[in-house]
Amino acid sequence: MVSIKLTALTLLGAFLIFTMPATTSSSQEPSQDDVKALQAITEGSNKFAIDLYQAIKKPGENIIVSPISAQIVLALAYTGAKENTAKELANVLHLPDNIDEVLRGHKLLIQHLENPVLKLATKMFIEKTLEVKPEFQQNAANYFLSDAGLVSFVKDPEGARKEINHWVEQKTNDKIKDLLAEGSIDPLTRMVLTNAIHFKANWESKFDPDLTEDGDFFVTPENKVKVKMMMKKKKFPFRMHQELDAKILEMPYAGNEFKMIIILPNKIDGLAEVENKLASSDLSELLRGLHEVEVNVKLPRFKIEKTMELKDILIGMGIKDIFDEAKANLTGISNEHLYASKVVQKAFIEVNEEGTEAAAATALVMVAYSSLVIYPQEDFHADHPFLYILKKDNMITFMGSVKST
Repeated sequence: MVSIKLTALTLLGAFLIFTMPATTSSSQEPSQDDVKALQAITEGSNKFAIDLYQAIKKPGENIIVSPISAQIVLALAYTGAKENTAKELANVLHLPDNIDEVLRGHKLLIQHLENPVLKLATKMFIEKTLEVKPEFQQNAANYFLSDAGLVSFVKDPEGARKEINHWVEQKTNDKIKDLLAEGSIDPLTRMVLTNAIHFKANWESKFDPDLTEDGDFFVTPENKVKVKMMMKKKKFPFRMHQELDAKILEMPYAGNEFKMIIILPNKIDGLAEVENKLASSDLSELLRGLHEVEVNVKLPRFKIEKTMELKDILIGMGIKDIFDEAKANLTGISNEHLYASKVVQKAFIEVNEEGTEAAAATALVMVAYSSLVIYPQEDFHADHPFLYILKKDNMITFMGSVKST
């Protein structure tokens, strides 16, 4: 869940919220232009996912982030940005130069992701007295499938904050609560762009709870903790990646549309090296060498909840002007001088024998294709730090790492 608040010039305070966008898929055959637009946005989204993961990772700290949710909110802001403010957003989000491609690509992306197990929702909470330009509102509704609601930030900022938080809770199945902390909304707030994402699915082949047992998870080669280790023996897409010095396992969810990719370093302390190599990776190339093989899987139950202030991270990535009250140019949204003061992301993921539930945020990591070695049977014992990706087709929806439990 990410939130950006657009505020009057005199106040540093802005929130973009990650929530979930709801859309319906179309039965129409996509045109070549649509295919091109969707491909451009998907490739850019995956690059942004890797960049964001690299920017937020910390030694020994579990991660859950939703780059796709962050991108939707930032891309929506981009459609109302001008000059260098727009240029910086486009560069960091890896957006195509053609604005029509940006708009149509995001609509197709949201429609493609929408699924009974993954729900997206976007909403703009707008100060009643703010005059928003019709083109921005139309683009938000038509291409980002965003709802809009009028609130009184000026007269009742606390009431508006509670209304936004309540909407977020509803859209994330109560997994993301209190996205906007007390005091984060004030009378100078003019707009809050929110996007929420919620994913809940069972494994295509569930783990047997009777086989789950206490096991060791090595945080470092010297330090270990006890975890509930799930076990399963089954044929899964698998590969040894020599360049990464890691094993890669793909585990499908029911319906076989969404999948979890787990990248397990061969060395207990090898995750940092894998993360660094992932910076130049491509997801499709990384997964190209997967072959189905019988695998003895050991995977710990895990649950991660995280709140991140992304403003400084995004500034470090190159999105600067939108946060600078003297430089921000958001005149495509309103003639009132607005700037973004804060970007907050809250995320949640839980993996157990039944499947996975995740809300609000996702990040991705990938690696270049290397030579493949296949054996009749493989062991995949995730008893030390590993990286995970939730994806549909070639689109990253959630991403993170488990470094401790």
